[in-house]
Amino acid sequence: MRSKSTELMSQIREYIERYFDRYSSTPTVREIAGAMHIATSSAHRYLVTMAKRTMISYENGILSTAKIEMMTPQVNHAAIVGSIPCGTPEEKEAQIEEYIPLSVSVFGSGSFYVLRASGDSMIEAQIDDGDLVIIREQEKANLGDIVVALTNEEKNTLKRLCYDNDKESYYLHPENKELDDIYVKELRVQGIATHVIKAL
Repeated sequence: MRSKSTELMSQIREYIERYFDRYSSTPTVREIAGAMHIATSSAHRYLVTMAKRTMISYENGILSTAKIEMMTPQVNHAAIVGSIPCGTPEEKEAQIEEYIPLSVSVFGSGSFYVLRASGDSMIEAQIDDGDLVIIREQEKANLGDIVVALTNEEKNTLKRLCYDNDKESYYLHPENKELDDIYVKELRVQGIATHVIKAL
């Protein structure tokens, strides 16, 4: 194989990055070939060589560069559900309204879903009816966390996790003075609330 032009490699990388900056996607091999005035097969060979030299990432036809990686925020895609998801996978899927991206830099990494709050049981925690509550799926929580909990009555709810030393019992505390604490014999944490998205 003939040696590749280092200058042309740099031009190809710059073209890929300019293209991404303009269109938010990377060019096809054919587009690269046209822009560089070389054959499509030559463009492909250049991309393979550039990937081997770590000038770009080129795997399964997907192009990227270090600059593009910095320009592309990492996101998790979380399902918005109208109620706390439970039941079989098929039943959970039926509750999904849509998926939204959650930036890793803002919300952190992990598995999330978004609960559309209903009712006034958590209004003193600034969670109002219709708010979107970001839930990180996990089975452990600290006292004081707002959790999605499945109780021994097979009901799940969004409340603050507390412990009564006198009764030696966990209980779920609604953030509303008009409502009573919920004492349960057993509960299973299904996730914790991390953020609230609301309209102003």
